[in-house]
Amino acid sequence: MRSPLFYKPNTFRRVLIGVAITLAALLIIGLILFFVNKIVGSEKKVAVNNQPTITSLDFELDPGVTYKNIVTDNSVFFYSTENLKILNSKGELKEDISLKFAHPTVASKGSFVLLYDAGGKNAVIYNGTKVKNSYTLEENILLAALNKNGYALFVTESNLHKCAVTVYNDSGKELFKWNSGNLSVIAADVSDNNKDITVSALNTDEGIIKNQIIMFNTAKEKPFTNDTYEKDMFSIVRYSGGHLYCIGTTNAHIYNNYGKCVGTAAYNERVLQGYALDGDMLVLVFSGASENTGVAEIKTFNHKGKNTGSFSVMQEFDYLDVRDGTIILNNGRTMSLLDSHCQEKRQINLNFDLRDFAFFGSNKKGIGITASGAEMIELH
Repeated sequence: MRSPLFYKPNTFRRVLIGVAITLAALLIIGLILFFVNKIVGSEKKVAVNNQPTITSLDFELDPGVTYKNIVTDNSVFFYSTENLKILNSKGELKEDISLKFAHPTVASKGSFVLLYDAGGKNAVIYNGTKVKNSYTLEENILLAALNKNGYALFVTESNLHKCAVTVYNDSGKELFKWNSGNLSVIAADVSDNNKDITVSALNTDEGIIKNQIIMFNTAKEKPFTNDTYEKDMFSIVRYSGGHLYCIGTTNAHIYNNYGKCVGTAAYNERVLQGYALDGDMLVLVFSGASENTGVAEIKTFNHKGKNTGSFSVMQEFDYLDVRDGTIILNNGRTMSLLDSHCQEKRQINLNFDLRDFAFFGSNKKGIGITASGAEMIELH
């Protein structure tokens, strides 16, 4: 018979194994608690400014007049069917003039603003607060765009064709013209290199709506890209950074300067509510799809269409803008500032409501639009 002494080493071994398992379990629990605390702690590290530096701009909007606004790198425009007010980079009122546009509409980029009468024939380009060029076109303006150098693009009605697309240089001289034939132009833009333009046009000849993305070089008559898409409509085409962004109803396609589609930001059957562009960062706002995403979800994409971040918005917001990799939107009277990956980094609490907000010259300050005027707000 085997002596009981032969079982003592096994018993001791079992004790050691039990102790080791206990220590390992405690270590794992400790690591889990450490990382949970780290994650929770990082989520709470959002800087809050309850006393932002705010400067009221010294001007008044005419009572009873409905104004729209646009903010450039160095000026602020308030416009209506009756008046135009322009403020400089210091917030000083430099122009207060009568405006007789039935449907005043604006396009802007950099320091330039193109103000035109949609459905009419008149347009004017401002550089800062000064008039750069004025236009009286032969045909009614359907839509218009411009680049950061003051080159202007007009899409007009045409007697022989559905539309005509004309580009003027910064001196107001006609540089390029294209007649659309049987195509209806719904969007267009001119690049900052002053050479490339893109048109989004609809073709209904075969009883099916097809959207063509057509890219031209202004030195040549024929396009170098003519891509056709079905089941999608691209009502926005914008040059930004080093690419062209075509924002449609189901996808956003991204083209390089050679006319090749290099990326697609898919909506995954979600409804697009808005967009913003900053260089080669695309910001899309989608309607909420679950309790986790609230009323909307903000997503960022790079120039290849890769999703780089998301942020859930739990209540309706009034404005969204992006500048130098910083996204801003409001949660009631609180302004939330996100980084390029949609991580909230800062909150600014205001004691008044804003109708609109836009960065002003950089991501360090902006112009907030109130019911009666505007405020310059430091974003730190």
